[in-house]
Amino acid sequence: MRISRGNRLIGERSVGQVKRGIADASLLLTDFYYHEETSEWLTLADFLATQSLPKAVKPVGRPCYCGSGLSFQACHGDGSRY
Repeated sequence: MRISRGNRLIGERSVGQVKRGIADASLLLTDFYYHEETSEWLTLADFLATQSLPKAVKPVGRPCYCGSGLSFQACHGDGSRY
């Protein structure tokens, strides 16, 4: 990725180097980056936000809506257990 500050190109950095640069403050969240996958210059704050997104968690089974908090398999739908 290309990194710039103001109107000056700082240079090329790998994703790991960018993360380390942000951590040690040699790169600022207000610096810009450009990568082949982007169509414009974005801030490193934007980059960091995309790196921190949690992965979606797939729910296990259907939830029961009776208010018991039990899974669908463990509830009869009226809040009673087996």
